[in-house]
Amino acid sequence: MDDLIKIKNKYGEEMMHFARKSFSSILEIPGLLFNLFEKNFAYSKILYSDIIENNYKESFIAYIYSLLDVKIEKAHSKKTPKELLSEAGYDLYECKSEEDIQSFRKYYAKDEELCTFKEGNRLDSCYVFFAVKKNVDEIKREDFKFPSREDLYGTSVISIQFSRGKYNVLSIKNRYNDKIYNPDATFSNNLENINKGLTYAFENTYNLKIVYNEDVNFKLPNYVKAADGKMYKYNYNINGIYYCIDNIIIDGNKIVTDYQKEKERYLIFDYFILDLHEKKLKLYDNTLIDSFINDFDGMNKISIVRDGDKKTITIDDNILIILDKDNRMIYYENKKIKNINDLYLYENIYLKGISLNEVENVGLFFLNSNMTLKDLNLPKLKSKGDFFLCNNPLGKNIVVNDEREKIC
Repeated sequence: MDDLIKIKNKYGEEMMHFARKSFSSILEIPGLLFNLFEKNFAYSKILYSDIIENNYKESFIAYIYSLLDVKIEKAHSKKTPKELLSEAGYDLYECKSEEDIQSFRKYYAKDEELCTFKEGNRLDSCYVFFAVKKNVDEIKREDFKFPSREDLYGTSVISIQFSRGKYNVLSIKNRYNDKIYNPDATFSNNLENINKGLTYAFENTYNLKIVYNEDVNFKLPNYVKAADGKMYKYNYNINGIYYCIDNIIIDGNKIVTDYQKEKERYLIFDYFILDLHEKKLKLYDNTLIDSFINDFDGMNKISIVRDGDKKTITIDDNILIILDKDNRMIYYENKKIKNINDLYLYENIYLKGISLNEVENVGLFFLNSNMTLKDLNLPKLKSKGDFFLCNNPLGKNIVVNDEREKIC
């Protein structure tokens, strides 16, 4: 099983396509790219979306390259890329418009055209160059019945592309395109294999910073590195304990996988552990206090329905919980409870809606940390304690018996 298939299975199809496009150089060595992923990131089908949503694509690419042991020796040269490529038998062209790019389509056989020709907006994301052999008209496709990537035809027209941004990822694209293995890493994406000094010349002439393996300090929001060296996505960090997706808890840097090994029994959402066998809701941290767990005393029937990325938990027809793709509670409804004690969902951050139809009295610090709640239903509320929804504007709109909550 090759690297891309393994990445698809463990990190998702979108990550596979991203990896194919971004790490063609690393894919030259079978097993290396998946090994870099596996050593540094816990298996996750949402890693790619987190990278994109946080605008960390460039940093992630640079980080993966920084993990490589291989160094590219860049010879210094006072010559320009055009001069050095001319020495290697090429004419160099810089594409500054879509028309420039399309003018090179004529060199490609049918069904071997680069994606560059089809996208129509490649210049938005890349600097695009073409290098064409000076005797290109003498090099015929039909003379190469058994194509190989670095043969004369395959390298007679190459597209040299650099991603735009802080870091510039290099891809040297082959004339055969997808007819041969890893066509986006012609010459192993090493400009020195074309002519010594070409890497430095491109960097110096076009103000580029080509990514190879320079040190990069990569930190992704809401990810923590554990003792095994891997980064895990977490939902909450409370008292140095990280409550992660996939039923994993990281205590300090120790990985607690007890609940992950028994997924049929346990479901961790937010910082709570739902035991489906014993029908209990409990806290991992015995120093943590949250009266929310009192709502779940005496549970009898628990059902969980998955709908796309969300999960809906129904308990005894009285309680309804909706979790998002990361198992964060985004909606809670309780049709039975009348009184709420202090520190109810004190640490909660992500809840967006809550409906407590029968609640009359609420204690101190109700949803004290929440800033995302938009839908609050407390139709029978008679009294509430101080610091009610302290950090959420909704709390200031709830007035009971003309009492005003304390200012946080």
